[in-house]
Amino acid sequence: MDEGEFEFDFFSERQPASGEEREEVLWEEDPSDLHEGDLHERRAPSPPQVVMRRRVALAAAIALVLLIILIVVLTEGSGGPSGPYGSYLSKLSPIASDSEQAGASLAAALGGKQTVSSRKGLAARLDGLIQQTVRDVTQLQALTPPPTLASEQQQALVALDLRLRGLQGIRDSVSQALAGSNASWEPVLSAQVDDLIASDLIWDSSARTPADAVLQANGLGGVFPQSRFVADASSLRKSIRTLLAGSGGSTTGPVLSLGSKGADVTAWQNQLNTWLTLTSSTLGQLTADGTFGAATQTATEALQNAAGITPDGFVGPSTRQALQTAISNARSSSSSSGSTKASSLKLGDSGTAVTDWQTQLNTWLKLTSPTQTPLTTDGTFGAATQTATEALQTAQGLTPTGVVDTATRQALTAALAKLSPARG
Repeated sequence: MDEGEFEFDFFSERQPASGEEREEVLWEEDPSDLHEGDLHERRAPSPPQVVMRRRVALAAAIALVLLIILIVVLTEGSGGPSGPYGSYLSKLSPIASDSEQAGASLAAALGGKQTVSSRKGLAARLDGLIQQTVRDVTQLQALTPPPTLASEQQQALVALDLRLRGLQGIRDSVSQALAGSNASWEPVLSAQVDDLIASDLIWDSSARTPADAVLQANGLGGVFPQSRFVADASSLRKSIRTLLAGSGGSTTGPVLSLGSKGADVTAWQNQLNTWLTLTSSTLGQLTADGTFGAATQTATEALQNAAGITPDGFVGPSTRQALQTAISNARSSSSSSGSTKASSLKLGDSGTAVTDWQTQLNTWLKLTSPTQTPLTTDGTFGAATQTATEALQTAQGLTPTGVVDTATRQALTAALAKLSPARG
């Protein structure tokens, strides 16, 4: 048989359909209505249609995967729970909260009812707050902020360092005051409270506010945590005054008069000297030699006159109480006036007045130049103190002489009042 005669016909013959019939077959016939033979005759859609459908399905799948990836990337970049910003802020928040709690504890420790036993335990409580703040500083130093928040992290550290120094200063000053030191501690403690207030200003204005601006400008989620150490500055200062007033000496003791001798006389002379210094009395300082002589009697009578007590020169309970009240009031007045009536200071001077000036200058420096190295409060008016004084005078529109006079003291008081608004 010839090759041309072979014929392969696997399907039964079917008459070709007209155009209308083709359309009906393609769009209207339901496979369930066809006979078994007809099902064999129906072919799958043409290859171009299959390819097109597969391409559309593949493109849709790829688009879905890309959308999922985009959502994940945006979520991580926006500070979500697993993003760098969210991770940093979640670690920073407990540090900020712990430091704020330390401030509340300080106010409670100084503002509570002061008894003999509570005063003895005050130093230990302050030590605990110092250790708590050291821990906060250490934890903050261990954090690695996103690059865009590196500057704000540094400012937050400056704020915590100020809190640590303020607490250490308060602890040392209170301990010495309660031990009966003859120094005038209220101006020093007030300056240390200013340090704590400055730490709040730095946290808010140099860390929190710019950090929130960075987050918002980049469309990122999260808020830099708040941390206020001093909730009420006036209340804290009042607590300190009350504490110091209670440390001025006991209202009980033997009656002292001309000719008395001993340790009780020495203690009375030291307390009288404190009052004479705070009131800028024209009477000279007494020699605390334990002998109640004419000078001690004259100073006692001057105190009694000022307090409205009969000036008999005898030291009894009412006179002792009058001295404590007078010292407390004088310290309060000195703190409120900013010590603007104190004598001038200049290069080469030394003493507690210089220490007080250096402490107040440090508060101003921390508010205006937080990255600058603070002065060493050693009571010596050296070149660094002179330079800082001249910087203050220039900033306040005064001639930069480097000499601390009344105008310079008033300028510093005004600057601190402007930079450290009252909090409540």
